[in-house]
Amino acid sequence: MTTELHRPKFNFKWSTLSHYKDPYGDILWHIFWGIVVAVSIIYSIIIKDFLFLIISLIALIFFFHPFFYENIELSISLDSTGIKVNENFYKWDEFMGFEIFSNGERYLIYLIAKQPLHFGLTLPLENYLPIEEIRATLREFLDEYTNAVPAWERWYRNFFK
Repeated sequence: MTTELHRPKFNFKWSTLSHYKDPYGDILWHIFWGIVVAVSIIYSIIIKDFLFLIISLIALIFFFHPFFYENIELSISLDSTGIKVNENFYKWDEFMGFEIFSNGERYLIYLIAKQPLHFGLTLPLENYLPIEEIRATLREFLDEYTNAVPAWERWYRNFFK
């Protein structure tokens, strides 16, 4: 990794669509409906009402399946100061490494957070981007890992392309 003074100047910018965040954005919305659906499923099992169980499972799918969320346009920029995703800015110091992986249709960059309780950041790449050049540039700032992407992230990105 390079020091602050010896960082190369570069700038990669692209726009893409992703299920980066849900349109509701409110954690209370998820907690409320998660509790309602969970109680409905448990209640339907206790009273042995198969139809109510099916309705509750359908509600679970409608409330939490990313297919029903709108695609969000992401404007991503990588430069020597850090990473900008729409209006959110992340310094290089917030991450300890990266991995570039594929879900079969596109490549994604997974940035591994330094803080153990923070989630990593996944950036979808477009097909026209020079992936090897981006990889070489990221190596200037971060360590490259293999098999560092959590299993749930791989599953999510493979299942919900």
